[in-house]
This record gives sequence, structure tokens and C-alpha cells, in this order.
Amino acid sequence: MTKKTLAVAAVITAALSAPTMAADWFIGGGIGSQENNYKVDITEAVDPDFSKGSFKDSDSDIIYELRGGVYLNDNNRVYGTYSYNSDDFAKQQSFLMSYDYLVGLDANNKFNWFIGATAGVNHTSPDTELLESKNNFVWGGQTGFMYKINDSLSTEIGYRYLKQDYEENLVSAAGDKASFALDDSQQVYLSVDYRF
Repeated sequence: MTKKTLAVAAVITAALSAPTMAADWFIGGGIGSQENNYKVDITEAVDPDFSKGSFKDSDSDIIYELRGGVYLNDNNRVYGTYSYNSDDFAKQQSFLMSYDYLVGLDANNKFNWFIGATAGVNHTSPDTELLESKNNFVWGGQTGFMYKINDSLSTEIGYRYLKQDYEENLVSAAGDKASFALDDSQQVYLSVDYRF
């Protein structure tokens, strides 16, 4: 099996294996910072301004997200997330499905640590016409802390790592050959959710 298939299977299996008791649905939104790690390999340089080799670069910018899902019980939740990020290289829109396991850190389960898995689709639109916009598979995991303010509101701070599969080969008008890849993204976010 490929890594993609295993990641999707893990998220779905974890979500379906959680016992379904009285469910609390939620919607919410968040804001944070996303760092995208890019890699460029120049395999053939015709222009004297370029040389063969590779380099990596990273760019950080604001991420916005909307999400909705369900708490299956005190220890399990499943949710979908739409997020938007734009940096100096590309714009990204992500559609993710996540599962988290929550560990209560106090007697009332108001303060929880969570850890989970994520898989989904990322639409990458580079800011140059030399590279194509593409949908690609993403997978990863997240962890953080969630605080239940009251029966309706909760907030959390989290970290998410996403392995990206975007890669594009290009040939310039001068004949230079290169490949451009988005290797991974790392997010730190703060969100607020409403339960109903």
C-alpha cells in the first residue's frame, strides 16, 4: 500500500472505531501562521545567470480556517477543515479530514491535550504562470491543547504538520530545466468553536 492509502485508512479507521455516544456537533474558525517549505532543483542551466544545483526556501504567512465536526464522546472527535494561505510563492486552499484523541488534564475534562491524524486535498496556485495550479494529496498530524470555556464554547491552540506532494517540472524559454516542489507545511493556530 502507498503512504497516501495508509494515511486515509488510518484517519477513517480511527474515526469509525470510536464508540458513538451522545454526539456534540461544533463549528468554528481560527487564525494562525503557516510555514511552507519549498525546494527548487535546477538540472540544466543554459542562462549564465543560473547555475545547476538545488536550494530550499521557506515562507511564513497568515492562515485562516473554518471547521466543523463532532465530538463522538469525551475522548474522540472527527472534523473537516477548510483553510486558506497565501505567501510569496503560492496560494493554497486545503480541505482536510481529521481525527483527534483527547486526554483530559483535569477532573471535569475542561482542559484537554489532543493528538491526531489528518488527510485531505490541497489546491496550490503558484504566483507564476510557468507553474500549473494543482490539487494534491496531503497528510500529517496535529497536537495541542483545548479548553472548554462553557457548554457551548471552547478554544484551542494547536500545531499541525502536513506532508505535501506538489511538484512541477518546468523548462524556461531559454532552455533552463528545473523542478519546483512544496515539501511540507507547518501550522500553528488558535481557534474558537461553538458546540450545539
